Amino acid sequence: MASPHSRRRTTGAFGNNKPRDIKRDFSRPEPTPVDTTPREPSFADKLITFSQPILEQAGGNHTAAKGAMNVAILIWNAAIEGDAKIAEAKTRLASLPGATAEQVEELVTTMVARKAELYPEEKLVVTNFILKFSHKQGAQFRVSAVNINPEGVKKADLSDMVKVTA
Repeated sequence: MASPHSRRRTTGAFGNNKPRDIKRDFSRPEPTPVDTTPREPSFADKLITFSQPILEQAGGNHTAAKGAMNVAILIWNAAIEGDAKIAEAKTRLASLPGATAEQVEELVTTMVARKAELYPEEKLVVTNFILKFSHKQGAQFRVSAVNINPEGVKKADLSDMVKVTA
């Protein structure tokens, strides 16, 4: 237990009466190196690139941009899931107000071809997305997606796995 008498004999932070040299380092730390290696585009970047023609038609309207992304993602998912989903997407888009069957057919056909041209190996199906607009940060786009065709698993293998575990 420290007392005023024993403090005179202690060394350390409490009780040392000797003046200490104050050593300060005023040098700057080395700047952190900036990583300049080109990064692969994220899945959100790929979706934005894919949906660019539809987004251009939406213009600067935020609500229209969200609707355009809904349409683009519907077509993206249908292109991955096959012909039955493409037909389902066409009927769904044809039911929108102001849409004609010819417009929908042309849009879906060109966007499916665009998907095959730009990202033929991409098998991620979009499950959810968030598109936010703010004055300070601009537009933020977040995507949740699921890989429906994992690497190394073929459709026949997958059905055999399901039969074995079931």
